[in-house]
Amino acid sequence: MAYSNIHKKNSALRFADVGTLPKRMLAPLEGYEKAPLVTLEEAVKPLVNIVPKLERNVFVVKQNCQKPEDGLNTDESASIVS
Repeated sequence: MAYSNIHKKNSALRFADVGTLPKRMLAPLEGYEKAPLVTLEEAVKPLVNIVPKLERNVFVVKQNCQKPEDGLNTDESASIVS
């Protein structure tokens, strides 16, 4: 029973940690809702020469998102995997 109470307290602290939030307001990104959807490979093309192993990482993450259960397609789900 004591363990259960400790566990609940720790998880509540994790979600209450707001000390690292930005102090200034940032403008939202706009206009992307009008852009056509493209594959993840197409979306990252401009970054291939900047980010090492990007193409390999895109391949791997898409392999791990073949049948997403979140209602997104493979590219959409793979784009938000951390």
